[in-house]
Amino acid sequence: RTSGRSYESSGFGNGFGNHGFGGGGNFRQDGSDVTAEIDVTFDEAAFGGDKVIRLSDAQGSNAAGKSLKVHIPAGISDGKSIRLRGKGMPGLSGGKAGDLLLKVRVGKRPGFERKDMDVYSKVTIPFTTAVFGGETRVQTLNGSVICKIPAGCQCGSKIRLKGKGIISMKNPSVHGDLYVEVKIQVPKYLNPEASQKLKEYEASVNHGAYERKAG
Repeated sequence: RTSGRSYESSGFGNGFGNHGFGGGGNFRQDGSDVTAEIDVTFDEAAFGGDKVIRLSDAQGSNAAGKSLKVHIPAGISDGKSIRLRGKGMPGLSGGKAGDLLLKVRVGKRPGFERKDMDVYSKVTIPFTTAVFGGETRVQTLNGSVICKIPAGCQCGSKIRLKGKGIISMKNPSVHGDLYVEVKIQVPKYLNPEASQKLKEYEASVNHGAYERKAG
């Protein structure tokens, strides 16, 4: 669907650069382009596909009041336009119709942020996984994958999943990357035994640091 805003005509040019004269001396003029906005979901922009829209009756476009099937190119970004040939303002006295330009507004997808072809997300791992390393499940645009977490992983570290981002409109074989920011879950409660072990660990770390400094 369109946003409900009126079309904006690009206007008829001055002079006769795009004009001619039809038979019998009638004035012939090409129709002007018309712009409108179209809302697409995050996934529709990322993966592409066909979308049926219905345009309002404003400004007399060739497509006004009609349902149109629009192809959303995979990888299109917010603010880009899709051109529909001949769906703009009709021409006069045999002049060709203008085009309809649909400006794309891409919606959000919870858990993901898009920047050009790259996508950013977050994952929360247990404190022990950050310390000792391990594996965690990460959500991508195409489902979940298992990622390795290196021992000593710091909060704010980013895991790069190459090729798990948005497809390139210019080259379908090229994809952006997915960058997953690591958040560490700190336990809110420790039982007495775990608390004692953690204190022993803290004392051991501090003692080692003191020995290295003294040496």
